[in-house]
Amino acid sequence: MITIYLVRHAETVFNQKNKLQGLINIELSEKGLRQANLLRQKFNSYDVDLCYSSPLLRTMQTAFTLVGDRCLILKDERIIERNLGQLEGKSRRSYDVEKYWDYDLNSNDFGVEKVQDLYQRCEEFISDILDKHSDQKILIVSHSAVIRCLFYILNDVDRRNVKKFKIPNCYFQQIVL
Repeated sequence: MITIYLVRHAETVFNQKNKLQGLINIELSEKGLRQANLLRQKFNSYDVDLCYSSPLLRTMQTAFTLVGDRCLILKDERIIERNLGQLEGKSRRSYDVEKYWDYDLNSNDFGVEKVQDLYQRCEEFISDILDKHSDQKILIVSHSAVIRCLFYILNDVDRRNVKKFKIPNCYFQQIVL
């Protein structure tokens, strides 16, 4: 039996300003640091054998706040945020959720990473985790798009409904398989 803890990074200044981050490497805001510390208080009661994090600063800061030196933190490119292409740094209003999360349409307009490509790298990541870490407790700290995909993959949910699942900053979910 494997236990997976899914965590989305805490708030950044771009989150506050409703700007799209994508691969832009942004640190946590003051509020984000407080959010991560609050989650750490809850998370201290959980055993963790290993932590995987996106290599972006906001996720690494969140991961380190949660586990410190309690376990090894490994960076993994497969759980980096979705590439938002030319939309990175723009207002969230410029991002058409219906279009970019439509699994069948699979749009990459403006250089946005195709949703099917995002799912593929998340599936490869999760497959490796399940193969390598049976009977362990694994923390995964990533971004809203990746957490959304991982949640749906792990719970075997129809990908055509993925856009209906909201992932707030410092989202935490425990999944036992």
